[in-house]
Amino acid sequence: MNRSRRDFLKSALAVGGVVATSRLPLHARGNFEQLSLAYAHVNAGAARPFSVLHISDTHLTFANPDEDEVVQGYRRRRTELFGGRQFEALKDSIRWAKINADYLIHTGDLVDWVSEGNMIAVQEAFGPDAGNLFGSIGNHEYFWPLKGKKPGHAECFEKCAKSFPYDLHFGSQVVNGVNFVSIDDAHGDVAQDQVEAFAQEVKKGLPIILLMHVPFYTPRIIEATRKYWTWNSKFRDEPPKPIRFGKTGQEFIKYLKSERLLKGILAGHEHITIEERFSPTAVQYLVAGNFAFAGREVLIT
Repeated sequence: MNRSRRDFLKSALAVGGVVATSRLPLHARGNFEQLSLAYAHVNAGAARPFSVLHISDTHLTFANPDEDEVVQGYRRRRTELFGGRQFEALKDSIRWAKINADYLIHTGDLVDWVSEGNMIAVQEAFGPDAGNLFGSIGNHEYFWPLKGKKPGHAECFEKCAKSFPYDLHFGSQVVNGVNFVSIDDAHGDVAQDQVEAFAQEVKKGLPIILLMHVPFYTPRIIEATRKYWTWNSKFRDEPPKPIRFGKTGQEFIKYLKSERLLKGILAGHEHITIEERFSPTAVQYLVAGNFAFAGREVLIT
């Protein structure tokens, strides 16, 4: 440690101070010190090792000046809620991935709601210089607040599909012999056509990493989620039971637990970083909110 940084920390600690990194000498800060990254390793049987930066839940809150008063109200309230630095966090993540990883994966709630301002921001962030991208859709991409009108899911989906750089209902990209498959489970379930499309991907015989927004809930993930979202949640009672997903989803989960080509699951939605074994061959990874500069680098071998 150089003397200037040592002396700075010594003086700060002497008075019990906690200081922002913005006050540190410039040479004491990394280019990406705002990012808070977790790490994981998935042994998938890749043709050669590579890494992805997994982020989720950016919750962009832009609105054009000419958008109606309802949208403007959401812009003010939700920007305050998420801190107002979501676009900065997204751009930092994209830049970090371009330099340090092979792919950027975003698993939903890229925007907090559908608006013209948010769609422009998505297009700007994920422009031609953003690098290799893939991802899935979240529940907030299905919300479009307008005065006197509530657009349906189909209208929201169509609006996002024009701006997002990847397929939103179901998608597949093969990277170094590993098949990344994305599904739209933003409503807490999966559709039969997605299950059938997944079966076709299995026929390729490649290891699969599944991307989705809403995780497959287990008692441990539910417990961690409630501790994050609920005041004074100490769980002295019986562990919570798994919830969500209808009949089709439950059958899909049962099938996935026995599918040996499934090597990992990347999800978000709950704004917490946690991982848990899902099946004999796959671990499920949730990543905290990108609006708070969180992410996870996943090394895939």
